Amino acid sequence: MKKLLIIQNYNANKGDSSVVHTMKKIILDKNPNIDIALTSYDPSFAKEEYKLNSAEWLINFRNIKLAESKIRKIYFFLKEFLWIIYSVVWIVFYKVKIKLPIPKFKRDTIELYIDSEVVVLPGGHFFTNLNSFPVVFSHFYGLLFAKLMGKKTMIFSQTIGPFFGKFRKLTELMTNFIIKKTDIVTLREEDSLQYCKKYKNVFVTAETVFALPTNRKLAEKIHQLKNLKVDERMIIGVTIHHIYFKHFFSKDEYLKIMSNIFDRVIERSNCNILIIPMEASYHKGGDRPIAKEIRNLCKEEKYVHILDGDLDPIITSSVIANMDIFIGTKTHSIVYGLKSFVPTISISYQQKSTEFMKMFGVEENAINLKDLNIEKFMTIFNRIYENKEKYSKIQKINYEKVKNRSLQNFKYLLSLFNKGR
Repeated sequence: MKKLLIIQNYNANKGDSSVVHTMKKIILDKNPNIDIALTSYDPSFAKEEYKLNSAEWLINFRNIKLAESKIRKIYFFLKEFLWIIYSVVWIVFYKVKIKLPIPKFKRDTIELYIDSEVVVLPGGHFFTNLNSFPVVFSHFYGLLFAKLMGKKTMIFSQTIGPFFGKFRKLTELMTNFIIKKTDIVTLREEDSLQYCKKYKNVFVTAETVFALPTNRKLAEKIHQLKNLKVDERMIIGVTIHHIYFKHFFSKDEYLKIMSNIFDRVIERSNCNILIIPMEASYHKGGDRPIAKEIRNLCKEEKYVHILDGDLDPIITSSVIANMDIFIGTKTHSIVYGLKSFVPTISISYQQKSTEFMKMFGVEENAINLKDLNIEKFMTIFNRIYENKEKYSKIQKINYEKVKNRSLQNFKYLLSLFNKGR
């Protein structure tokens, strides 16, 4: 049995979870003799959702984020900090075939590393200053640790960059170092290539989740969706971003822009708007609190709905497939819309989303989040509203080509099992 370890799965996010679902399905279809394990942000939830053996990240900030008191935050921070120091000592001794004791809270994680043959860091968008530096370091160290143990490694369908702010140089240095040391790196769009052109181990493919078609029927039993479909109004799905808007707007500005857009869209199309959460609710509600604030500011509030429940990513993608038009800000929600052939508008907080739209021949329907205003958005919306069938057809025509590019990721991954160290 070949052993594969997928690391740094952030399963509080539906997009990251859909990556693991896709990887599991395609890898086991191609080779059922591969045993897949995970390091996950929330390992107990991961075991339940993916039905795979799971342990926590090598460096995990979950307990720090969820701690309700400063004392507990400090306690969990010191615990992880001391572990980082000890893990460096541990790996030095491991390389000379001496196994030091492993703290109980990291034992499952280290055992998965030891047991693995190939370690893969899946996409996502991990190496960028859009994420906090400690999170970037956690991803970096998780893969470096595997390399130091002598494992074959892969960065799988990632977006790289942008780099900015006070940690720019350090983040870029770490990123270049780990790319250089990794056996194979695949990028999910061309824009990321600007940061790693000089490396011969880097290949441009496509986003992982494009590899699997969406089952539209899975969402048909959702009561809330059935009720909306009884109404004669069309349904327009929307995802928002509860974090990254801060790079471009104040919170009040973002709320005002989005609520005004909702009102204009409702006025133009006589629709119901369904806001579709993409984050787990146990993180202070995820993206639901800001969704409620936007809805409360809408003049046409009665036509703005928020999807109930913590639905898994497969059902969430099916919900999006049942929309008449889809407006996405969260990256993987845009992926869901495109591959479901729902006419999709991308509010792109980063170039990757626009690159995905370009792959499907609908780049004209993307707008940068930093440039978002009502007039620019409504120009795109009116074009799609008047040409829904046209854009659905364009996305459908381009899907097979994008799907085949996505499947290239798995050819590179499986090739590592046939290579010597």
